[in-house]
Amino acid sequence: MEIRTYNSAQLYDLITSDSYKQMPVIPISTHRAISHIHNPRTDKEDILMTIAYENEEMIGYLGVLADRIYTLKGEPLKCGWLSCMWVNPTLRGKGIAKQLLATVFKTWNDHILVTEFTPEAKGLYDRSGNFTDLRINEGLRCYIRFNLREVLPKKNDKYKSYTQILKVLDSIANIPVDLRLSLMKTKQVSSLQFVSVTGIDNTLDEYIQSKQVNQFERRGADELNWIINYPWLKESQPTDESRRYHFSSVAHRFQNLCFKLIDKGETKGYLHLTIRDNHLKIPYAYFEPECMPDIVQYVYQVMQEYRLNMLTVFHPDLVAFFKSNTTPFIYRRAIRRNYIITKALASHFSEKEKLMIQDGDADCVFT
Repeated sequence: MEIRTYNSAQLYDLITSDSYKQMPVIPISTHRAISHIHNPRTDKEDILMTIAYENEEMIGYLGVLADRIYTLKGEPLKCGWLSCMWVNPTLRGKGIAKQLLATVFKTWNDHILVTEFTPEAKGLYDRSGNFTDLRINEGLRCYIRFNLREVLPKKNDKYKSYTQILKVLDSIANIPVDLRLSLMKTKQVSSLQFVSVTGIDNTLDEYIQSKQVNQFERRGADELNWIINYPWLKESQPTDESRRYHFSSVAHRFQNLCFKLIDKGETKGYLHLTIRDNHLKIPYAYFEPECMPDIVQYVYQVMQEYRLNMLTVFHPDLVAFFKSNTTPFIYRRAIRRNYIITKALASHFSEKEKLMIQDGDADCVFT
């Protein structure tokens, strides 16, 4: 077995090569690779992809998203987030994932973090002996319409053959729900305006920077504009390339909706929403406390306008509001997101509970 590593230039050479076009399984989609390459926090020597080969055939890979995190004192620390791992199913149990992980530890000087991992991957990370818990963020998944067609097949494969039946059941159950929502009018609480923006200008960047105390990643205009302009998901039906990639690269619908919050000419916040199919998320939210009621009403309005079924949120203030107030949701359930960090990085964070980790931090904003 041979392990090869790829920096941004080498990753570009890989995705533009003839061999990439002929691979039955690819280690990264073209547009996801381009996004990595344009990441403003990627340095030219950063290793973004590690691939295991056997007789020139790819048998496993492990990707890394280059980033910076910040201590409570504002000290920047170069790091990488594990963003995807795959091993040929016929070769699992042969230590391939372990060797990929060891290579990543070495190339990133043990400055690695992970979130959104499977139980199997967590077992690998635990066995490495390099990780410790950073945080568990408490969130909510809120359903405003019935969504059995999407939810049940993800919980159990046996439901995949019943998607059309579940679709019909959703349609029937949502008749009274849609009637109720059509009668429900969102109420503007103040004179706050939600101005749609396609990027972060200097004024908005200054406001965001003023809200970066205790923020874990401190993403500013460069990073947020990169996120908007280089998504990992394309609106498309499945393609030949997407079928060869074992992680998400296309969606029926994917949009970034970004808003500057203005009240009487003064910037009061920034709200970044993402829509994936029928699912709304709030990856970034910076705002004045008094804006909370209007933000919540606007979220309801967006869900109705785009006929969305569910909302996922981890922002602690928004979670607290949804928990303690009457909402139009027909069902809410608590969810958790676990963040783990290598011990080499963890030594810099003695008061982890004070960190503010935005919903979109790591690679979560892209998916």
